[in-house]
Order: sequence, then C-alpha cells, then structure tokens
Amino acid sequence: MAQSTLTHEEALKRAEYVGQIAEAELFEADRNSGHSSQLKDAIHETQLHRLLRPKRYGGFGLGHDTMAEVVRTVAQHSVSGAWVTYFMPLHETWVAMLPPKAREEIFASDEFVSDIFFPIGKIEYVEGGVRISGTWKWGSGIDFCGWIGLGAMVDVPGQEGGVQPCLVTVKVPEGKIIKDWNAFGLNGTGSNSFTVENVFVRWDMVLPLGAIKKNTVPIGGEYDPEEPVYRVPFGPAFCVGFGAICTGAAQRLQRELHKRLHERQRVVLGMKEWESPVAQRNLGEVTTQVETIEALYGRYVNQLNAWCEKGKTTIQPEEEARMAAWRASMSRMSSQVGFRTMELLGGAAAYRGDLVEVFARDLFMISIHVGMAYEDHMMFYGRAQYGLSQHPLV
Repeated sequence: MAQSTLTHEEALKRAEYVGQIAEAELFEADRNSGHSSQLKDAIHETQLHRLLRPKRYGGFGLGHDTMAEVVRTVAQHSVSGAWVTYFMPLHETWVAMLPPKAREEIFASDEFVSDIFFPIGKIEYVEGGVRISGTWKWGSGIDFCGWIGLGAMVDVPGQEGGVQPCLVTVKVPEGKIIKDWNAFGLNGTGSNSFTVENVFVRWDMVLPLGAIKKNTVPIGGEYDPEEPVYRVPFGPAFCVGFGAICTGAAQRLQRELHKRLHERQRVVLGMKEWESPVAQRNLGEVTTQVETIEALYGRYVNQLNAWCEKGKTTIQPEEEARMAAWRASMSRMSSQVGFRTMELLGGAAAYRGDLVEVFARDLFMISIHVGMAYEDHMMFYGRAQYGLSQHPLV
C-alpha cells in the first residue's frame, strides 16, 4: 500500500467534522440502539480509522496522543459517537500485532475491525488452525465492521505461556449479528451480540494476548520498530481513548451548565439563576471537577508519550495498575459531572432527548465498563503496590 500523511492538526479538523455528524443523530442513535451508516461513512471518508495503522499498510502511523485528541474532540459532540470513532483505529492496533500475512489481508480490505475480549469461545484444534464457536455480547460498532476478533482461551503453537487469552479473528459475514443492544446508556454504540458456529480460523489469524501484553512486538516480525504503535505498552495504550471520551464529554457538560445557568430564570428566586451565589458556587464545583479530569487525562497521555519516546513496551505491574486507576478515576468523576449537571439544571435537563440526559447515561455506562470499574481498579492498584497480582487483561 502507498504511504499516507496526516498532521495532528488536520486529524482534529476531521474529528470535528465526524463529531458534528454524530451529534446530528445523537438522539436518534440513542433511540435506535446504534448510529446510522452516516457515521460509518464519515469515519471512513476522513480515514480516521487509519490513525495508528503502520505506514507500510497505508496508515498514518500517528501516536496515541493524536488519537486521544481526536476522540476527545468527537466526545464533545457525542459520547457514543466518540466510542465508535475510538474503536475503529484502536482495533487496528491489535491487527498490527498479527503475523504478516494476516496483517496484510485485513489492512488491504480497509474494512473496520471489531472485537470482544471476553475469552469464552469454544475451541476445536484442527490442521492449520482452530474452529471456533460461541456467542459474545458487547460487540461495539459491529454493524460497521468487516472483521471481528473473538475472545477464547487457546494454546497457540510456538508461543510461550501455553493456553492463554487470544483474539480469534473471523470475517463478520461468517457469523451472525444479534440485534439485542438496549441498555441504560451508550445505546448509540450499537454494541450488539455476535455468534459463530464451527468457523475455521488459520493460526495466523489468532493473536495471543498474553504474549502481546508482556511486550508489544508483533508475531512473525516484519515491522518498523519506529512506528508509534510498536513503541508503547499495549494495555495502557489500548485504553487511552476511554479517558479521552470522559474528558471531552465532561468539557461539553461544563459548557452546557455555564450556558444554561446564564439563560435560566428562577421564578422562586426572582432572578436569573447565574446571579444566585448558590448557582455560582455549583458552577465553580463542577468546573473544578472537569479541570481535575483534564489534568489526569493530560498526565495519562504524557506518560504514554514518554514511553513512546523511549520505546518502552514493557512496564511494571504497578505502573500498569496506576494507569488503570487513573482511567477509573476519570470515568467516575465524569459520570458524577453528568448527573450533577442534570441535577443542577432541574427537570428540563432530565427529558429524554436532552443532551445532558444522554451524556449522563452514557458516561455512567463507561464507568461500569470492565476497563474502568472504579472499585476493581483501586483494589488492583493497591494490590500491585504490595507485589500482588492484578487484573489479567487490563
């Protein structure tokens, strides 16, 4: 594939365009449990899915800081839209870790990639690979995708560690999408279930996550170690967009609160709400929370940049647990900002079809995601400080 170029600044301009597309159907996507093909087309048109893809495969080879800022930009328009936008370049990072033949095939198709990490698939070992069966939930954006990596425990030939969590890659048409996504929030992500029955998968399409998590080196070599995707610890880099979504959404909520407090007339107080010392105090509180999220997000991205500059792909358990704890803190605070903003704006902001109400529900759903669950990751961070084991995947 021919190499492409894209600057950080141009990527953000394209993200603003995608964000506007996502916001235009914010409420429709929430009602319909998924965005229309307009969002898919916008992401593909702007080529944002190629942000992290190595240049040798037609990607832009940009860093995770650019992807994070792209996601934060979209999140100021739509949480679910940012979630889907984030996952399209993100999932190409594990494709970049597959053996060369599989990388070439998937990237050459230029189709979006989905994944479901939970290692629950049923595996049968056959000549040349495996056959996989099972049903997985939480397939975010799968309606837009041509490929999906399915979680299963597999003993991959030639890989250390024996049986380990793997992503077993199949073409989406080889299985069936089950339209069952109807949750409290993040409905616009279209996170439907997916099922396959006895599908054959070549060995080069099976990615051993345990090996990749230890050291971000692609299976089979043939890669440029200067590409950013190969210069960072896999887990923290993979999850950077969660904090970006939370930050962008919290920033939008703070602006909405500022604007609506200024416009709101409180009859019982006999004044504009912004004139009330109580409202002023509340705005100060929410703004400080958002600024705290921004600071933690900046620290997270800066840490990734520092590792990338050094090419540090292996980190200590405590370092990984710290990054997860930071993500969990950002998520929890942004969810609190969402519901606090709705509380302060009263009943008008609680109607279905109000941006604040949709953002609050969506942010709450992120806060209970396995990669963001606050109680779990505080425990893992504490355990890591005492030299004990933590979460096996995140």
